[in-house]
Amino acid sequence: MISISSIRTYMYCPLKLYFQIEMDEKTNNEFLLNKTMKELRIDLQDLFQRNLRRLKKDMEIAEIEKHLSKNIDDYIKNSIAILENNDLNCDNLLNQEIKTDQHLENIEISNISEIDKLNDLALEIKNEAYFNMKILALKSQKAMKLNEKDGNQIAEMFFPTSMYSYLIKDHQLEIIGTCDKIEIVEGKYFPINIKNSNPPIKGVWDSDAIELVANALLIEQEFDTEVFVGFIDYLKIGDRRPVVMDANLRKGLFKVLNEVQDIINEKIAPNVSVNIQKCNSCDYKDICYQEADFQ
Repeated sequence: MISISSIRTYMYCPLKLYFQIEMDEKTNNEFLLNKTMKELRIDLQDLFQRNLRRLKKDMEIAEIEKHLSKNIDDYIKNSIAILENNDLNCDNLLNQEIKTDQHLENIEISNISEIDKLNDLALEIKNEAYFNMKILALKSQKAMKLNEKDGNQIAEMFFPTSMYSYLIKDHQLEIIGTCDKIEIVEGKYFPINIKNSNPPIKGVWDSDAIELVANALLIEQEFDTEVFVGFIDYLKIGDRRPVVMDANLRKGLFKVLNEVQDIINEKIAPNVSVNIQKCNSCDYKDICYQEADFQ
């Protein structure tokens, strides 16, 4: 089966998918970190929803923000602390096997580097969370005043009935994946993908659209329904952008699936064009520059 994460990686760079298949251990570590960060962001949305239900229509904006931000700092801090402990425990196991001075020095440097990376991520998520909190505060205040209702009565306006991190398999399409969020409104299903990347000026990135239509196909098979539109939530700017699940987008997905299947089955390195911005931020750039033939 082809995972949606493989589709996502292929859309970033086909050669990166090839190297990931060849180097599973590094891929798994990266996947686990990204998965944990995404789960943290989803949990923060749940916290916002619970906090929203405590709001009263006569509250001023400062009080609304105070209620919405309740427990946010502690939750981020505790989540990052768990990741730090996991990394340190893994390195302690390595220390038991190899105890040379040079190795211990390398482990210590690695620990510092990983902790710094996690602290940077924590700061990024915290800034992102407070940015989204302020937007939600303004929207909530306006909605409560216009409708003359408290937070628990308007919560569904901002947080419809949803399923989070829903795993779906389709043996006919041979696709497996987890949809970040599925919103259900008046019996209709809407796939939502949550992204921390910066969006284009208009619309969504092609890679995000292809990943979303893969989720849409899985939802259609799982719930015997039709999905006409999905959304990408770009959290950095607090913006939700629609994606229409039209015939061209679906055809584009099947083309990608065939190409991903070739990489997985044939294990032949694909030819790619250099994209300086992507290449410089890729974990495999050193290997790639040595072994790949660019067009």
